[in-house]
Amino acid sequence: MILSIESSCDDSSIAITRIKDSALLYHKKLSQESQHSQYGGVVPELASRLHTEFLPLVLQDAKAFLGDFSGLKAIAVTTEPGLSVSLIEGLMMAKTLCLGLQIPIITINHLIGHFYSLFINQHQCTFPMSVLLVSGGHTQIIEAISPTCFKIIAKSMDDSFGECFDKVAKMLNLGYPGGPIIEQYAKAYHNSATYTQSLDKDSEKTLAPLPLPLKHDKTISFSFSGLKNATRLMIQNQLDSQSLNDELRAYICASFQQAAIEHICDKTHRYFKTTQIKNFAIVGGASANEALRTAIQQICDTYHAKLFLAPLEFCQDNAAMIGRAGVEEFKAGHFSDIFECDISPKTTSKYFD
Repeated sequence: MILSIESSCDDSSIAITRIKDSALLYHKKLSQESQHSQYGGVVPELASRLHTEFLPLVLQDAKAFLGDFSGLKAIAVTTEPGLSVSLIEGLMMAKTLCLGLQIPIITINHLIGHFYSLFINQHQCTFPMSVLLVSGGHTQIIEAISPTCFKIIAKSMDDSFGECFDKVAKMLNLGYPGGPIIEQYAKAYHNSATYTQSLDKDSEKTLAPLPLPLKHDKTISFSFSGLKNATRLMIQNQLDSQSLNDELRAYICASFQQAAIEHICDKTHRYFKTTQIKNFAIVGGASANEALRTAIQQICDTYHAKLFLAPLEFCQDNAAMIGRAGVEEFKAGHFSDIFECDISPKTTSKYFD
């Protein structure tokens, strides 16, 4: 078995994966969302302190599940990219376990881990595959060519898709994380009969005409800072004439979410036109958004591509995906030097072309 550790941001997670068939035997995650919510986002120093408290608790539970660690053949741990103060907590635990148990360490790139979230509890993986990664830290299109070759095709020039949701939610005093909250408010808007706060009083379901980022830019890249600022100005203009109630929040959330997804789809369309794609996937915490999944499914249908989706429970950061990636590394004999391996806030993986 492989024990895997994920601590790249604000989730303390440990999993145990069986090597021979990639079966997930154990998985537990302690979230820090409630502790960071009052700040409207992740506070790195607080995240680090909470990892020192949470990771040993999950490890103790994992040991109780196994009885002992004698069946472990390696430790897989996220070492990049992420918050340095969070990554180091997981790596130190992994090194301690490896030294104590005399087993090798496997270092995993977090982005590659998200790709393997598609194949948790599955023995076989699909290659090649194009992947849209949308999370609080990244917005990228990645080509997974083989288990040892990944290529970043496009990425955000500024804010990520998920980060933008968090910041808009903070503007509306909705709490953290912002993605699920904004999605629920957007659903409420679309499911209602009529909202009196709509800018167009004569039209039902009218959404604000927010700008589509990089609309006339033919490159395949993403940008959300302009949309975020346009949403901020819209909120301020609305507050000049009325109070911020749930109806107005729902209207703003629906308008913002639609614009953000339209931007993702616009660039994804451009990508599909550049190459022949048979397999496409959405991964990352923000990939749980139902409206985004529906929109990407329509694109895949248009281009006759098969869409792969990670189970909702494994969209956000988790050790199960790190363990699944670890299985592939173990079988290939890719181990790291326990004394030389280190963390990195940015991607340095040799597997990225």
